[in-house]
Amino acid sequence: MAEPAVLDRDRIRGDVAAALGEEPADVGDDDDLFDLGLDSIRLMSLVEQWRGDTGADVGFVDLAEEPTVAAWSRLFTGG
Repeated sequence: MAEPAVLDRDRIRGDVAAALGEEPADVGDDDDLFDLGLDSIRLMSLVEQWRGDTGADVGFVDLAEEPTVAAWSRLFTGG
């Protein structure tokens, strides 16, 4: 059985950038991802993708409360 994927800061940034049609370098750690164009539909898609890849029990509301790469990284890595 394969190990769950790691959802580190670079993976989060890359996945968000792909969802927005941007380059990862254009997504800063502390940028408000909703201000960059992320919407609820894209966020739900990311949540489902990440749950499937990692088995993490992090939901839409958890991510929507503080929509930054840095905050999401803390939620998924516990640090």
